[in-house]
Amino acid sequence: MALPWALLLLGEVLAQDAAAQGCLLPPAAYNAALGRPASQSSIFPNISIAANAVDGNRDGVWQHGSCARTLTEREPWWSVDLGGRRAVAAVVVKNRQDCCWHRLRGAQVHVGDAPAERGRDNPICGVITDAGPGSLSTICCHGLPGRYVSILIPGRVDTLVLCEVEVVLQGCLPLPGGEGLAVGSQRVGNRSRQPRATLSPVIPAPNVARGRAVAQSSTLNVISLAANAVDGNGDADWERGSCAHTEKEPEPWWRVDLGRRHAVYAVAVTNRRDCCWESLLGAQVHVGDSLADHGKRNPVCGTILDTGPGSTSTVCCNGLPGRYVTVIIPGREDFLVLCEVEVTVQSCVPPPGAQNLALRRPAAQSSTAGRAGSAINAVDGNRDGNWQHGSCSQTEREPEPWWTVDLGRRHAVAAVVVRNRLDCCWHRLKGARVHVGDSLAGHGTNNPVCGTVTDTGPGSASTVCCRGLRGRYVTVAVAGREERLSLCEVEVVEQGCAAPPGAQNVALGRPAAQSSVLDPSSSAANAVDGNRDGNWEQGSCAHTAEEPEPWWRVDLGRRHAVYAVVVKNRHDCCWESLKGAEVRVGDSLVDRGRRNPVCGVITDASPGSLSTVCCHGLRGRYVSILIPNREDALVLCEVEVIRQGCSPLPGAPNVAREQRATQSSTSNDSGVASKAVDGNRDGVWQRGSCSHTRREREPWWSVDLGGRRAVAAVVVKNRQDCCWHRLRGAQVHVGDAPAERGRDNPICGVITDAGPGSLSTICCHGLPGRYVTVTVPGREEQLALCEVEVYTVLPEL
Repeated sequence: MALPWALLLLGEVLAQDAAAQGCLLPPAAYNAALGRPASQSSIFPNISIAANAVDGNRDGVWQHGSCARTLTEREPWWSVDLGGRRAVAAVVVKNRQDCCWHRLRGAQVHVGDAPAERGRDNPICGVITDAGPGSLSTICCHGLPGRYVSILIPGRVDTLVLCEVEVVLQGCLPLPGGEGLAVGSQRVGNRSRQPRATLSPVIPAPNVARGRAVAQSSTLNVISLAANAVDGNGDADWERGSCAHTEKEPEPWWRVDLGRRHAVYAVAVTNRRDCCWESLLGAQVHVGDSLADHGKRNPVCGTILDTGPGSTSTVCCNGLPGRYVTVIIPGREDFLVLCEVEVTVQSCVPPPGAQNLALRRPAAQSSTAGRAGSAINAVDGNRDGNWQHGSCSQTEREPEPWWTVDLGRRHAVAAVVVRNRLDCCWHRLKGARVHVGDSLAGHGTNNPVCGTVTDTGPGSASTVCCRGLRGRYVTVAVAGREERLSLCEVEVVEQGCAAPPGAQNVALGRPAAQSSVLDPSSSAANAVDGNRDGNWEQGSCAHTAEEPEPWWRVDLGRRHAVYAVVVKNRHDCCWESLKGAEVRVGDSLVDRGRRNPVCGVITDASPGSLSTVCCHGLRGRYVSILIPNREDALVLCEVEVIRQGCSPLPGAPNVAREQRATQSSTSNDSGVASKAVDGNRDGVWQRGSCSHTRREREPWWSVDLGGRRAVAAVVVKNRQDCCWHRLRGAQVHVGDAPAERGRDNPICGVITDAGPGSLSTICCHGLPGRYVTVTVPGREEQLALCEVEVYTVLPEL
C-alpha cells in the first residue's frame, strides 16, 4: 500500500503550469487535501462521491471511478476540510478528459473557515480559466488562511466534475492530524519568531527519534552524551546536561538510528544558547540507509542556516526515505553541539507487533445485514476479506451507515487500520470517515475526524493516521450518501506504550546476570525482585563495578513478544549514569546479548526516574541493558518486562475453578452452571462437562470468585460437537455486581472466535471485581460454556 501521505505533485508539469501564473511550487510539494473529509452539493449516482477528488488518483476518465461529480443543478459546489486552519499556497485542480471538460471553466476556488455549502462566503483565491481536456490548473493563493477549500460554479446551472484537488500549503508543512513548523521558523528561549504565519496548532506529529539508539564522532565529557539530543528535553543550556557535544575535530558528526526505514518529513534541530551557537552554521542533515562513512554518503535533505542563541531550525526532507539521520559539519574543524534533534515522519504505518486496542472489544453498528454481518466480525482478529467466510461486518443499505468500537477507556490513538472487502463491492468504503473521541452523540460521528479512507481496491488495508487523537470510541461512518458499510477488520493502534493496569511482568523472579557485581548487596537479581526502591543502600538495586560497557541481562525462560520494558533508576545519587543505556531484546547470548536488536534507549536519567521503553512486540528470550561506548557503573533498581497479550503462564492458578456459579436458566439437569468451572475442558456437551441455558433473551452465566480480584484474563472454552456459533458476540464482564446484575459490570472483552471447540482468551488487564459474567447481548439465544477459567495478576484486593 502506498504511504498515506505520499508526495503527489509531479514537479515538471506543475512547475510549467504554475510558472505561467507566477506560483512556482517545489518538485515534491505536500498535498494537504489527500484523504481529508470532502463533501459536495449533490452526488451523481454510484461512482461520483466527493472523496474521489482527494484519493490521490489523477485519472481524468470519469468512468474509471476517480472523479467527484454532482448532479446538474444551480451553482454546484465541492468542499474539503483540511482539519485545521492552514496557510494555502496553491490549489491544483485536475479536469475531466473524456468529455465535457468545458464545464469547469469559470469555477471559483475559495479558501476560508466557512464549511461546506457556505464555502462561497469565503475569500476567492482564483478562478479556473483553462478548461481543456484533462487540464491541470494551479490556482495561486499566496498563503490565504482557512480550514476549508471549496470549488463552485457561480451564476449558472451546470455539473461540477473534479478528478483531483490538491492543496499545497505554505512552508514546511503540517502533517494531517499534526502541525509542523513553517520553513525557517525558530524558537528562541520561550519566544517564537516566525517569518510566515503558522496557524492553529492541533495534535503534534510524533517524534520518532526520541529514545532511539544514537552515536557521535566523539564525546566531550560525561555530560555530553549523544543520547542527550534525543531525550525529549529541549533545554539549550549545555551545562544542564541535555545537549550532545563532540570534541573539536575535523567534520564532527552525530547520528540517530530510527530502527527502521521511514519517509522523513522534517528534522528539527535545537542549538545551544549559552555560548558558541555559531558553530552549528552550515551543518548538514543527511537521511538514508547507509552507515558508510558514518552516514555522510546519504542524501542531504537540508542545511542549518539560522544559528541564533537557542534557535530551533526545521529542515524539510519532504519524504526522503531512510533509517539513519545524520547531522554533520562538513569541510571544517569544529565542535558539534545538539541540544535536541526531533525527526517527524510521513505516514503512520504501525510497527510489527503493535498492539491492536480494538481486538475483541464491544462493537455496534447502525444495522446488520443478516446474521453473518455482525459488528463484532470487524474486531475478531481475522482479516479475511471474503464476506461469505463470516469475518466481515455489514450494514443494510441505508443513509449514512456507521460502525463503532468501545476501547474500554480513553486512549491516544496513533492510527486506525481498516481492511476492505475482497470479494466484491469494495468501492462502497471510499470516503468513509474515521472518528475518535469520548462522545456517543450521533453514534460517535460528532467526534473529531482523524482521516478518510481513500484506497478502496479489493481487500485494501487503509491506514488512517490519528497522531495521538484521544478518545474511548472509534467510529467508521459513510457521510452524505445511502450505502452499505462493510468492514472486514478494524485495528486501532495506540500512541506510545504505557503498560495497561495489571499488565504482567514476565521478568519478576527470573534468573539475571550482569558484567560484574560491586559488592554482595548489589546482585543482578535485585533488579527483578519486585521492589522499586530507588535507594541503593536499601539493597534492592543491581550495581556493577565501574567498567567499560557494563551490562545486565534477564532470562525470561522462553521467547516472548515484548511490549515494553520499564526501568527504575536510583534516586540517592549518580542517577545520570543511566542516560544512553540501550535496551535489547532477542534470543542470542553472543557477546552478552549485544547482537540482539535495540528496542530503545533510556533518555530520562533524573533521580528515581521510571523509563518505559516501547518494544512493540519485539520477540526474544533475553532482555539486556547495557551502557555502550563508555566506562561507567550500571545501576538498575528494577526492570519490568511487559509482554504482548495476556495468555496465562504455564502453572498460573485458575481462581474460578470449583467456585460458586449461577446462570439465567438451565436446559436440563446435565447443563448446570457449575459444569463450566469443574476443571474439565471437554467440548462435547453429551459428556456432561458443559453448562447450558434454555433458549431465551440475553442469557447469562456468572461465577463468584469469593473475593475481589484483579483479573488478568478470562479463558472461555466453546462447545465443539455442534452449535458453536451461538457463542459469537458473548460479552465478558468483571465487577462487583452479582449474578443476574452482572451485565451492569464493566466489559473487558467480547468473544469473536466461535469455531468448533474454540478457546478464547479475553484480556482484562487487571480489571477488578468479585464476579465474572458471560452474557449474550441483544438477541435470543442458548448459552453453552464448556469451561470458564479466570486468571489474576494480583492477590485479593
